[in-house]
Amino acid sequence: MNWEYISGFFDADGHITLSGLKNKEKTTHVGFTNIDIDLLESVRNFILSEINVKGVISKRTSKKENHSDCYNLVYRYDAALKVSEKLNSRHYKKKEKIKLVLGTYKSVTPRNGKYTEELKEKREKFVNEFFSL
Repeated sequence: MNWEYISGFFDADGHITLSGLKNKEKTTHVGFTNIDIDLLESVRNFILSEINVKGVISKRTSKKENHSDCYNLVYRYDAALKVSEKLNSRHYKKKEKIKLVLGTYKSVTPRNGKYTEELKEKREKFVNEFFSL
């Protein structure tokens, strides 16, 4: 396994998004979805050994009888940024989202969670730009 394989897997079965709870600011999530838990565990172990970042695998039960259950491997917060730095995505939208997150996310997200009015505006502009891609 190598980063080119992980990047290709991300392009096919991966996602990058901003999400969070109702009253909290959205944070970066990078993840992979697949029905093969062994594959996701291999990806998680590779990333852990390469950049010492832990991911969480969760099961998503299918709501339809003719669909299989699937698993999600997710990285959040700083872990998502570290994984994003290593990805060499060729998928246009995912590539642009990674570039935007790596270039802007930390500058519009204060560590203490306290936003000035100016920073709130910049953050809102960043979120809108992210979701418009």
